[in-house]
Amino acid sequence: WLSALESTKWLQHLSVMLKAAVLVSSAIDREGRPVLVHCSDGWDRTPQIVALAKILLDPYYRTMEGFQVLVESDWLDFGHKFGDRCGHQEKVEDQNEQCPVFLQWLDAVHQLLKQFPCLFEFNEAFLVKLVQHTYSCLYGTFLGNSPCER
Repeated sequence: WLSALESTKWLQHLSVMLKAAVLVSSAIDREGRPVLVHCSDGWDRTPQIVALAKILLDPYYRTMEGFQVLVESDWLDFGHKFGDRCGHQEKVEDQNEQCPVFLQWLDAVHQLLKQFPCLFEFNEAFLVKLVQHTYSCLYGTFLGNSPCER
């Protein structure tokens, strides 16, 4: 099981994501420098890193209300392609578009939560419920590839 996990490079992705968020937050908070974050296409790594940095920098985003605002602004309104990435689209043109980007981000938040539980207003159960509803299609929140499609 451990070698199967290692072959996915999941933990390496989490490590790189967390290191990048720490670098961004450190540049802003300690050095007072502006930061521009943009991955190759802007859809996946950008919201992961920026949203993690916001959690590190501002305690508001560690509250229930703040976390909801963060997901809405940096994922939903930003236009994350939930339909393609989660495989919710009826006509999937490219199977390679499926990727657990949002799930990776939630796992990174979970890692922070496990290390600093007293700094968060929510708990692991909240994150698990969010993962379940991301893939359940029970609500329209995580369907489609844009706010317009939702």
